[in-house]
Amino acid sequence: MIVTKIEIPFREFLESLKIPSAPRIKGGKIFSPDEINYLTRYSTPSVYEFTQEIGNETDREFYEMFIKWLQEEDLTYGYVDVYMIFYLRYGQHLTNDEFEYLQRNIPERFEKGHVWLYEINYRRRFRLRVRLIYCLKNDFQRIIRKKLGNICNT
Repeated sequence: MIVTKIEIPFREFLESLKIPSAPRIKGGKIFSPDEINYLTRYSTPSVYEFTQEIGNETDREFYEMFIKWLQEEDLTYGYVDVYMIFYLRYGQHLTNDEFEYLQRNIPERFEKGHVWLYEINYRRRFRLRVRLIYCLKNDFQRIIRKKLGNICNT
């Protein structure tokens, strides 16, 4: 498994995540502008990409190494929003066994927060890839204020 830390500006990274074959859904973007605003406000983000090595690493080994990395990595405790985007082969989905394996082995440090898992298989791939987006909320706000403009014209 090859692990890469993605260092581009966080908002730019989130806006670049698209599914080219699905322009009808939010313009092909994975995250809406509201979701991007939520993730970028009051948070300390980290983004990693995990890529399966070609030829000598099975899917099972890839998932096991991914979970091992999650358990060993020194991530900060607190309220965390975690997004795992699985780029699978064309027509492939995580099996129930694979999903249950991930669910059982996701580290306990993610208990304060949510974990979202996206499965994307829009083009032919020979190896699996996972993008892990980790947002530690520094100042968690229970109410998020939104202004929609002047509603009454008096």
